[in-house]
Amino acid sequence: MTKLEYLKKQLKLSSAKLSLTAGINYTLLTSIERGERKAYPKVRKKLAEFFNVPEDELFNDDGSLKEIGKK
Repeated sequence: MTKLEYLKKQLKLSSAKLSLTAGINYTLLTSIERGERKAYPKVRKKLAEFFNVPEDELFNDDGSLKEIGKK
């Protein structure tokens, strides 16, 4: 499970609701969640600010989502 999935689950957010409230394109967000795309710096910043966590808590250096329990 990724940190993003965990945070969404805690807040009971769907990808659609997250995309609307965080101002991120739904298709882009779901592609990132599925691992098909890596997040651009702007998207990383928006998600980190939305969840009020540091970017490096959600993303690896290459923009892929960080798994929980992995460094």
